Amino acid sequence: MHNIALIAALEGTRHQVTTDWFAIMAMLKTRNMSDDAIEIVYNDLCAGLRVTTRGLTLAKAVEKPLTENIVK
Repeated sequence: MHNIALIAALEGTRHQVTTDWFAIMAMLKTRNMSDDAIEIVYNDLCAGLRVTTRGLTLAKAVEKPLTENIVK
């Protein structure tokens, strides 16, 4: 698994923070999540899906392409 930038939010709130996969993975392990389940979460995030687990909503942070600013 590679480290990826993530956006995380606590369920029930609108507050979001940026974090990384290694920090989230460590937190999920302390919450007794199995290695197989952690790998599924990682694969879903890499595929661009939003994942809700253990009281968190996670999404891969996506950088805006440079061409978006040029086209304006």
